[in-house]
Amino acid sequence: MPELPEVETVKRVLEKIVIDRTITGIDVLRVTCIHGDPNTFKQGVIGEKFISLSRVGKFLIFHLTNSKVIISHLRMEGKYYEILESDANTKYARVVIHLDNNHKLCYDDSRSFGYLKLSSEEEYLKDKEIAKLGPEPWDSDPKTIIKQVKRSSLPIKSALLSQELMTGLGNIYVDETLFATNIHPLTPANKITLNQWEDIKREASRILKEAIISGGSTIKSYHPGKDIDGNFQTRLLAYGKADTDCPKCGAIFRFMKVGGRGTTYCPHCQVLKSKQIKVAIFGKISSGKSEVLKTFKEASIPTISSDDVVTDLYQKKEVIDLINKTFNLPNEEHINRDLLREHLANHPKDIKKINNIVHPLVKKEVELFIKNNPTGLVAVEVPLLFESKMNKMFDVIIAVDISKDKQMKLLKQRNKDSEKELKKINEYTSFEENKKKADFIIFNDSDLKSLKLQVNKIINKLKSRLD
Repeated sequence: MPELPEVETVKRVLEKIVIDRTITGIDVLRVTCIHGDPNTFKQGVIGEKFISLSRVGKFLIFHLTNSKVIISHLRMEGKYYEILESDANTKYARVVIHLDNNHKLCYDDSRSFGYLKLSSEEEYLKDKEIAKLGPEPWDSDPKTIIKQVKRSSLPIKSALLSQELMTGLGNIYVDETLFATNIHPLTPANKITLNQWEDIKREASRILKEAIISGGSTIKSYHPGKDIDGNFQTRLLAYGKADTDCPKCGAIFRFMKVGGRGTTYCPHCQVLKSKQIKVAIFGKISSGKSEVLKTFKEASIPTISSDDVVTDLYQKKEVIDLINKTFNLPNEEHINRDLLREHLANHPKDIKKINNIVHPLVKKEVELFIKNNPTGLVAVEVPLLFESKMNKMFDVIIAVDISKDKQMKLLKQRNKDSEKELKKINEYTSFEENKKKADFIIFNDSDLKSLKLQVNKIINKLKSRLD
């Protein structure tokens, strides 16, 4: 959706086209793009001259003679094209404004979400859509905003998108502003401090003004109009950068939905304070994940191991019968885990089959554990965190890395007879690919004391994030 800089760019282009031009005719090709009676709209503007253009937030305001005003909102795909009268209308022309210089202005809107509305100089600022708008960022007052959001627990991302606290910030520029101010998008609006609101005002103003100078951002299918392409998208630091490196800290940007809107943020720079912080621990086989989880437990933090959950599941008759049947294992009252491990090592494509059986059951148990521990830190060991698609359940992800030599040494100590099979299975996990998505990486290449020291540093840092 075009935002304030894009609408300002359109305004500046249109000023050169329509000012001092008289409207000689109007064609309404899609009546839903006119708010109010289309005939009244046509009769009200034909014969009038464009005096000036202004903008209120994302609204274009055409000022005509005789104190008449056209309010225009572009919505998702609205744009204006100036063409000769002899040229065919644009493909998605919805309203055509004929001018006295043998040109016409096509309001083009493939989705027909935008609109034009007849108003007057006396009434247009009272329009219900415009009247509820807050000031533009550079005119906003943080002290007033603090009072407005005193009782609002709405996420700051949603609060800024509402346009009522300050207008002009859409999805792109909210992501950029929150990244610039190191504020997590889910932070409740009433938890934003006065200093943070001052930061938001300053950074939002800077970003919007820089975007205006650059002609706005041309994102995906949106172009403001004929021969108009902004280039601020080349300077975006956060929006649309999910799974890439944060330019501030090198962490991986994450993507989530906030109020239904796609949101990109850095989990290191934009930390969310919360009453509960859910921690996931993952890593290769025999990397030391269990020792990491044990250290959390020693710090009186509730913990659970998905391996233990699986062990319990393997005691349930319905699970035993299903797995034995699926992998042609002996029809016994238990699962022969050595045979299962050997089968998976020799038939790695079957790992997906066992995952489809086990992962949903593990996820259900982990969700119950988290629900039963609603405050403070909780830690869960999930070796196949990303394979099970459980990564989005957690606020913080810890990856446990280890050198190949030490890992093989631990594998031998753990289960010498299964070394070959365990090694094969390990190769089919995606640890190296997903390691970069972790918030913290622990290197288990020294002794146990060093490992615990790394874990305790993380625990202390996470405790400081608790609300």
